[in-house]
Amino acid sequence: KPMKEYFDYVFERIPQFSAEHTLIIGDSLTADIKGGQLAGLDTCWMNPDMKPNVPEIIPTYEIRKLEELYHILNIENTVSC
Repeated sequence: KPMKEYFDYVFERIPQFSAEHTLIIGDSLTADIKGGQLAGLDTCWMNPDMKPNVPEIIPTYEIRKLEELYHILNIENTVSC
């Protein structure tokens, strides 16, 4: 990562892969988020410590807690802690 070829290699091996239904979630702006962007995918930066976005790579979404993914993915949280 963040080379587009890495993502192409992985996606070629996923049956019925659909880029439009894919979200890359990661904690590294320069690897996960930049790589997802280069692959043409929506991205979500897991940023629990609210670090500043120094390289100014703009993710599609930014979250601090994994629970926030339910809203992004438009699914109901049915897991109780």
